[in-house]
Amino acid sequence: MRRPPGVLRGPPVWGALVLVAACARGISAPPTQTLPVEVPASPSPSSPPILETSTVPATPNPEVTPIYGTVPPEAFPTPLASPATSGPAILSFQADREAIMPGEVFTLTWKSTGAVQAWLYLLAEGRLLQGVPVPPAGSRTLTAPADLRQPLEYMLFVFDASGVYASRSLRLPLRQCPESWFFPHAPAECPSGPPVISFAAYQPFERGHMIWIQARDEIFVLFADDQVRRWQVFADLFEEGMPEYDPTLMPPPGRLQPIRGFGLVWRNDAEVRSRLGWALRPEQGFTTRIQATARERYNVLFIQAPDGGIWQLDPEGSGWAYHPPP
Repeated sequence: MRRPPGVLRGPPVWGALVLVAACARGISAPPTQTLPVEVPASPSPSSPPILETSTVPATPNPEVTPIYGTVPPEAFPTPLASPATSGPAILSFQADREAIMPGEVFTLTWKSTGAVQAWLYLLAEGRLLQGVPVPPAGSRTLTAPADLRQPLEYMLFVFDASGVYASRSLRLPLRQCPESWFFPHAPAECPSGPPVISFAAYQPFERGHMIWIQARDEIFVLFADDQVRRWQVFADLFEEGMPEYDPTLMPPPGRLQPIRGFGLVWRNDAEVRSRLGWALRPEQGFTTRIQATARERYNVLFIQAPDGGIWQLDPEGSGWAYHPPP
């Protein structure tokens, strides 16, 4: 794709970011799911307490095993039995350390009473991701993923012969973030990676903004025409030789028609054109930095503005905010 005119060419710095967000996702927390588990009427140590649609290993692996997001069942059925005071109990469920780092090997241990079988699950943002059968009392050695940027959380279920269960969760926070945020007053969580430095272009409009990021070859449109600010992202489809503007569209005095990549999006999308209005001044080139949160979903993207401030783009185009430079 081609850069807009009047923008000095910068070195193409390519990087991957996780978009979505939510962050202080204001960043608000993402929605969570209830995590019930269906229990067979007559469970046995070899029968899993979940539907056959969820994939689990037939037997536990005694070796160092990374159980992290490899089996993503989206929903679990309602339990057939509820916890009862006379049922099984988990006496302890702990790790051999209080915090974890990416790639680190650690051991979980647990003890229970009155149980004939047990299952260990990984949790991510309130969802059960993977389960493995384990003995009612024992230990398991695991490896934290190399790209871990969120706390690890596990849940242990133990079942008696009648299907009554007990559960307990365990959370291992990160000892420290492998990377730092590029701006102050950042979210209280780790970024997905180091900031990506990229050449960019910016143009203000009557009711919003357009931002082109060279490293992503994308154009972000920030709307400011209603009470809840929304945003959209478009691929930069402008190629040399395409019309740079529409001569039949005449802006009012003191306003401009956007050109090239910005103009292509503006002209081809009636909603973008009506919501943004006319451009207030020509686009300007600048060097930006971009960084995102590292959640499994609903991530927030942060883009440095030409004046050093920060645009915060909330998940799924749900909103945006501008934070002036300190």
